[in-house]
Amino acid sequence: MNPYIRDTMRYFSLISLFVIIAQVSWAIVVSDTLIIDGEVIYIEERNSPLTDSLNQARRNDFKEKRKAPVWGFDGGYGMQMTDFSISNQVYPELIGVNEFLGISNNTVYHSNLAVGAYFRVHKNIEIGVSVLRSNGTTSESNALVYNTSNTVSFFTSENQIEQVFQTEVQPGVFELDTVSLSAFTQTFSLSSLQVPLKFRFYVNDFTAKSKWRAFGEISPIYRSFKLKNTGENSNQMLFMNSAGSFVNANLSNQSWNQFGVLVGVGSEFQLTKKLNAFAQANWSFPPVNKVSESGVNYRMQYSNLFIGLRILMSHGK
Repeated sequence: MNPYIRDTMRYFSLISLFVIIAQVSWAIVVSDTLIIDGEVIYIEERNSPLTDSLNQARRNDFKEKRKAPVWGFDGGYGMQMTDFSISNQVYPELIGVNEFLGISNNTVYHSNLAVGAYFRVHKNIEIGVSVLRSNGTTSESNALVYNTSNTVSFFTSENQIEQVFQTEVQPGVFELDTVSLSAFTQTFSLSSLQVPLKFRFYVNDFTAKSKWRAFGEISPIYRSFKLKNTGENSNQMLFMNSAGSFVNANLSNQSWNQFGVLVGVGSEFQLTKKLNAFAQANWSFPPVNKVSESGVNYRMQYSNLFIGLRILMSHGK
């Protein structure tokens, strides 16, 4: 064989072997390389994010806005109905003139003004605070006894209290006399300041067909009262029984603070998107009691009836 041809074939065999080995090596080492029709194509691999890039961009570029709180103001004018009574804590067997005459319930009516604010914590739940102010007068029946230690009994006749007492006309000889007591009305000035923390629960929502909705309310309440004796006839209160026992207890101005619970129900009527009218009734528990130094116990049980307006300051948008 021609030496030139033999050397050429040798070189070609070496080059072919080198190319084959290189191709196998690159195929093993570089998995992203392709050879198509003798052309080497390199595929560049990039690490793709685990999350969608569009969603990630939205998270980076968009911040969720919280809804503004829904809040507003309310106010109302109404009537406070108070059951007022006076009893004797030291001598419970003695009763006041009202009870002795059979007047078991002395209800008085005072004007009441309330203003406050509310905040919506849920679609149908609101919390709020109000200030209630009332002023008025109340009264209790009173009387002056015929001052004698020989009183036998007391009795009523035609809504008049009669006092029976005995008088010695001769040694060992007594006679019974009867005298009508001078009865009058003892007047008191009563004022109150009340601060309820309101929790309101709506039963239904406003709809296109109905502009009414009902609600219930329960409120822990702080109550401050002032009672002033304005009667000019006496600064004492008479307590007695039919057996003839009696005592006059001193009256004095009183002021006291107590906590309680206010329970209410009512309804709202939608006037505009931001203005509602409402009517509401409240009952206060427990009764308010105050015992003075002289043993006089002042007791009040009251309820309220309101009509008013509520102004919405924010729609929460």
